[in-house]
Amino acid sequence: MYSDFYANFSSIVIAWSFWWVGLLLFQRIANRYPEKNTWKKDVILSLFQSVFVVISLPILAYFIKP
Repeated sequence: MYSDFYANFSSIVIAWSFWWVGLLLFQRIANRYPEKNTWKKDVILSLFQSVFVVISLPILAYFIKP
């Protein structure tokens, strides 16, 4: 399942880093008000979110195949 979605380990790292940066930017911009979150909280939260996305996308693609 994962070998169909990710070609090799480097593609997993690239996908994970892409999602991590994207979710971190969104986390910093969207949750600025009414109180500011710390960088540590945003980095850790976006790390867990990106790991979840990288793991769940191949599973979702497996079940949605036409």
